[in-house]
Amino acid sequence: MEKQTIIPNPEKKLAVIKRFLHIISLLQNPRDPHDWNGHSLADILSRDEEITVLSDKNIRDYIKNNIIDELGIDVDIEKGARRIELSSSLEGEMLANILNLYCLFVATDSSRTVILNQFMKRHPDDCLWMLARIYFATIEKKLIEFDYTTNDGRRIHCEMCPFHLVLRNNNLYLYGRRAGQDHTSLLIVNRFENLVVTDVSFTEAAPPVDEVFRDTLGSFLGKKYHVRLRYTKAIANPMEQFLGILEPEINTLDDSEQYEARFTVSDDLYLCKQLFMYGKNVEILEPKELRELMIGMLKECGGPHRQDSFFQK
Repeated sequence: MEKQTIIPNPEKKLAVIKRFLHIISLLQNPRDPHDWNGHSLADILSRDEEITVLSDKNIRDYIKNNIIDELGIDVDIEKGARRIELSSSLEGEMLANILNLYCLFVATDSSRTVILNQFMKRHPDDCLWMLARIYFATIEKKLIEFDYTTNDGRRIHCEMCPFHLVLRNNNLYLYGRRAGQDHTSLLIVNRFENLVVTDVSFTEAAPPVDEVFRDTLGSFLGKKYHVRLRYTKAIANPMEQFLGILEPEINTLDDSEQYEARFTVSDDLYLCKQLFMYGKNVEILEPKELRELMIGMLKECGGPHRQDSFFQK
């Protein structure tokens, strides 16, 4: 009798991961008035079309074997059918990792989808291979080589010490240091061709991603500016959200209708473009270089729509 080939089902494996994330997330808040137990968890998880119908025993066995024993997360299941709850709160790196992973399953990231679809269309035969080879080159600290298309359409050959793959601002980037250059670079992976991982090792340590983009709003890494700007109460909420990643120092001015923010940023042009949409509600006070850049953008964007005397003040 011919032996039957068992075809693995990756979607089933992903469903198991999703189930773990659902359970942990539903149990996180101890103040939830809903009493989560094996029956109620089985009921709500069974409503997810990607998860098969579950029972109370399925849930309790799954928690015991996978969440408690495998992952080391303490869950109180001794109360049986009455209530299932986390024995201690999630925090720090564990919480951050679970949150990031859970968002991949329950939140639609349209920008990520567009980025990866473009990458897949350009590299249908090797998109996964490229990511894997680049990723392990960062781990093994191996120099890579590739042909690259620049913004102005030129094709150049690059040798690079790869540090991090980064999804940011509608592109998939490789952050690293090109051979012979003192500064680091962000290059768009979708523009790579003829990737080769060499046997040449490098010793430079990769800086943490959070540190690399600490003072960056967009994807440009350059000169750092210490900025002071003033904005009105009318745009307080969007401004605080926009600047939040930079951890600005924000003070309320005497009249309580205006605010002053101080922060450090490296992508000057991106900052000015974003502030442009707020018009008269925001003003760059310092540095002079950025203030003049903003004024120049305002004049240029006026174009044929402005009167000659409009900017003569």
